[in-house]
Amino acid sequence: MNVIKTISKHHLLSGILMVLGSVSGGTFAQETNSFDFVQAEKELITIAEELSQIRFDDEQLDSLNLTLEKKLKYTLEQKNAFEYPFDSLSAISRLVSDDKLLRIFTWHRVKADGTHHHSGFIQYYQKQKKEVLLFQLNDFSDSIPEPANQTLSYDNWFGATYYDMVPVEINGETNYTLIGWDGNNLHSNKKVIDLLYFSANGKPRFGKPVFVADRYRSKRIIFEYSRMAAMMVTWDAGRKQIVFDHLAPIEPVYLGNHKFYGPDLSYDAFEFKDGLWHYVLAIDYKMEAPKKKYFR
Repeated sequence: MNVIKTISKHHLLSGILMVLGSVSGGTFAQETNSFDFVQAEKELITIAEELSQIRFDDEQLDSLNLTLEKKLKYTLEQKNAFEYPFDSLSAISRLVSDDKLLRIFTWHRVKADGTHHHSGFIQYYQKQKKEVLLFQLNDFSDSIPEPANQTLSYDNWFGATYYDMVPVEINGETNYTLIGWDGNNLHSNKKVIDLLYFSANGKPRFGKPVFVADRYRSKRIIFEYSRMAAMMVTWDAGRKQIVFDHLAPIEPVYLGNHKFYGPDLSYDAFEFKDGLWHYVLAIDYKMEAPKKKYFR
């Protein structure tokens, strides 16, 4: 079990007010707290920046990543951590749900052989118990069989660095659609569309059979394409669609060999309807100016 800590919210009045404030749009001052979040954030920034500079030294890389995990874990365990924004921690992706109940931290490191490995934490405010739950994400992407068809847990995670979150309602409950990037290896990159939801006891789960294409359902969508290419996968709020480049092999002979795949200048989408993400082929889409986070 990698549930790190349950942080009681009975004494975190500011956290309760924050959740109520998500309805009214109000903001509330934090309680006085002896923990120095500003200093902790500065230390996290230094570690994360050092981590991104390490090349061809896996021992040093893993050691420093462990230091970063421990430091961030300790910081997130502190009283009022859920309210602290970590706005300056740019080396780590941070997503906050529209309902203000969920925050996800994810980042990656690159091994000497070119493979990418991801780390992360989830903070989730469980309204029924008025407490914040903290979970560490453990990346087991390389050992998950048929990952598009698996329901996974936080300690058996298909790792990605998430850059967008789309809330959807399924059977009366809020689920969170996550869009992420995985550098994979020297030959190919991946983009991932996953679904995060929480069990009755507040534990995170990944993957539901809600992605529908040609009458076939998947629990997550995994795109793989050439390392030399760049793929867009983005939530278009105006269209209410997840829009993405259609991938194709550069030559017919490479069909099925995804390290030779790239965008073919057409676009597809997923559209949410009746509790399912439905695949929409060949949409008419005029792409706006590229945003860096979509093109990796």
